[in-house]
Amino acid sequence: MPEHGGDAGHCSNGLSARKYREATAEERATYRKWIRGIVVYYSALLLISGIAAMVSYSNTGLTRLTSLSARPAATSPGSH
Repeated sequence: MPEHGGDAGHCSNGLSARKYREATAEERATYRKWIRGIVVYYSALLLISGIAAMVSYSNTGLTRLTSLSARPAATSPGSH
């Protein structure tokens, strides 16, 4: 007796092209909404990640500039 999950090729719950053509209008609409939601979710995730990376990069640049300008000028020991 085969174990559960042993052969994933025979267990597909996805909507294939044939199943999509055979689906009712309501099932197709649900599928399109689900796909649209997935695309919006991952697009938003990518956008947020990009913004976070840009903010992180720009803060690093400001920190470097600030640390360079905040250093006291070096003086020679005999200049007093």
